[in-house]
Amino acid sequence: MNATIADTYEIAMGRWSRRLSRSFLDYVAAPSCGSLVDVGCGTGSLTLAAATRYPKANIVGIDLMPDYLTEALRSSAPNVRFETGDASALPFADDSFDTAFSQLLLNDLEGPAGAVGEMVRVTRANGRIAATVWDRVGGLTFIRLFLDVAAIVAGSDGEDLRTQVFDVPYQNEDALFDLWSEAGLEEVDTTTIAVRMDFIDFDDYWQSLMGAHSLIRAFYANQPADIAHEIQQATRRSYLGGKSDGRRSLVASALAVRGVVSA
Repeated sequence: MNATIADTYEIAMGRWSRRLSRSFLDYVAAPSCGSLVDVGCGTGSLTLAAATRYPKANIVGIDLMPDYLTEALRSSAPNVRFETGDASALPFADDSFDTAFSQLLLNDLEGPAGAVGEMVRVTRANGRIAATVWDRVGGLTFIRLFLDVAAIVAGSDGEDLRTQVFDVPYQNEDALFDLWSEAGLEEVDTTTIAVRMDFIDFDDYWQSLMGAHSLIRAFYANQPADIAHEIQQATRRSYLGGKSDGRRSLVASALAVRGVVSA
């Protein structure tokens, strides 16, 4: 069960988060030593990217779902340890880290401000706090391709799905800027990061899509057989774009924010 959950995420979104991690770390510009915490680490894309980039740093990855924290992940880097815990109640003392960051978590939390407050609490004065979220409304091309088809073919059910996936609190850089500023962080700025991904063929794209979001999986599984087939075929035509099946390159964008803990 554990491996299945982690593997599903890796097939669907792990390929994206690994590429995003490198650009996000460029933006965070954390010190090359000291202690760092990755809040909501998932399958460890950002944690391990930081471990490679900062071999002299001590890095902690923490996630609420132990299913992601496989034994292989726990032993993957000598300067990393993984723990199970809640982003809104981090099990660390005040001022424990020099840098706290989070990748693709905030829009999946019921109380994002609480998690940001916890990141500030466990980070020392003048330390860096940074996060990134997918630009779901305008930047997830490979998901929008399917959701637009679903809205047309399945009518109101498809439209409801599209709204649920895209209706998230932080849809632009300004919203993230305000969240960081309201947490008392200084030197706040934001950016948008683009990530390009190649799919081998439509089957590769479809497999990734079906693992990308639980709402998408549930929606498709619950469609009548004829509607499900029509949705898949229409999505396939959109993917192919009038050409033969094969490799396609799609771009996703993420919104990022960073700030400094007040002294």
